[in-house]
Amino acid sequence: MDDTDTEQSSPVRTSKLAVIGPLAFLAAMAQGNLGLGLLFHARDALLASKAQTGLLAGIWFLAYMISCHLFRPLSHRLRPRFCVLGASFVLAALTGLLATAPSLGSAYLLNGLLGVAAASFWPPLMGWLSANAEGGQLSRRLGAFNVCWSSGAILSPALAGWGSEIFSWLPLVVSAVLYLAAGLLLALAVVALPGIGGDDDAHEREQRGVAQEPGTDGTPLRFPAWVGVFSTYLVAGVVLNVFPMAGRTELHLKASDVGCLLLLRALATSFGLGILGRTAWWHFRGWQMVGTTALLGGSLLWLGSAHSMAGIGLALVAAGALSAFGYVNSLFHGAVGSSRRVGRMAIHESLLSAGLCCGASLGGVVYQRVGITPLLTGCAVLMGATASIQLALLRACRRPPTG
Repeated sequence: MDDTDTEQSSPVRTSKLAVIGPLAFLAAMAQGNLGLGLLFHARDALLASKAQTGLLAGIWFLAYMISCHLFRPLSHRLRPRFCVLGASFVLAALTGLLATAPSLGSAYLLNGLLGVAAASFWPPLMGWLSANAEGGQLSRRLGAFNVCWSSGAILSPALAGWGSEIFSWLPLVVSAVLYLAAGLLLALAVVALPGIGGDDDAHEREQRGVAQEPGTDGTPLRFPAWVGVFSTYLVAGVVLNVFPMAGRTELHLKASDVGCLLLLRALATSFGLGILGRTAWWHFRGWQMVGTTALLGGSLLWLGSAHSMAGIGLALVAAGALSAFGYVNSLFHGAVGSSRRVGRMAIHESLLSAGLCCGASLGGVVYQRVGITPLLTGCAVLMGATASIQLALLRACRRPPTG
C-alpha cells in the first residue's frame, strides 16, 4: 500500500486536512483583504504619507517575524488546534477595532498586535498539517494547503479594491467577519470531530508515554531555499504594499483596477503552487532555485518598464508564478526529514515575514525618494545577488567534508 492509500484510509488525517484547508482559505482571504484595504484606508481616512503607509504595513510583518521566533519554544507544549482556535477569535476582535481606529498611532499599535496574533495561527496550523508525513505525502499535503490559502489570496485583492471604493473601512470589517468564521469553523470541528488532533499532538504523545524521535536536521538545501524565500517576499512586500500606491498616484489607476492587477498575480501564484504541489521534479534539485530567482529579477525589470494595463498585468503574472518556487522550496526543503516541524514552519514564516517587512517599510521610503521604476530595478539587482548566493551555498552543500 502506498502513502496515498494510507492517507486516504485514515479518517483522522482526512478530517484534519478537510478542516485545515478551509481554515487556510478563510484566513488568507481575511489577511489579504486586510493588508490591501488598510493601505487605502490609511491614505484616505487616516491621511498617512507614502512612507507612513509603508511603515504601517511593515509593523505587522515585524511583529509577526519576532513573535514566530518567541513562540517557537512553546510549539512542543501547546496543542496546535487550540492555539489556532484562540488566535482566530483574537484576530477577529483586533481587526474590528482597527476598522474604527481614530488615529494613525492607534492603527500602528493594532496592526502590530495583529502580527503577534497571526504568529499563533499560521506556524501551528502548518506544523499540525505536516506532522507524520514525509516525501511525496508531505509534498501532496503541503500542495493542497498551498492551493487553499492561495485561493483565498486570489479573491482578497479584488474584494479590498471594490470595498475601498464604497467605504475605506469596509475591507477591514469583511476581514474581521472572515476571521470570526474561521474560528467558528474550527470550534465546530473540535466539538464534532474529537479525534481531529490524532497523534500529531506532541503533548498527547508524551502523556501516553510514547518516546519521541530524536531531532533530525533534514536536507542542507533548506539554506539556499531560506535565502530565496526571504528575497522573494521582500520583492512581494514591494509589489503588494508599494506598487498599489504607485498605481494610484503615478499610473492613475482606480483602487478596483489595482485590486484586479494584484488578483492576476495571486492567480498565477496559486496556479504555480498547485502545479508544484502535484509534481516532484523540483525536489532536491538546487538548479531550479537559482534559475527561478534570476527569472524573478527579470520580471521585475519588465514591471518597472511597463505602463499599460496589459503590460503590467503580464509582468505581475510572471512575477507571481515565479514567486511560487521561492515559497514551496522553503516550505518543502525546510520540513522534509526534520522532526521539528512546527519550529521549521516558524523559521519559514519568520523569514517570509522579514522579507515582507523590509519590502513594505524600506520600499515605501525608497519609493517616496526615487519613484517606482528605480525601486523595482533595485529589487531586480537584489534577486540577481540572491541567485549568486544560492549558487555558492549549493556548491558548499556538495563539497565533501575534510579532515
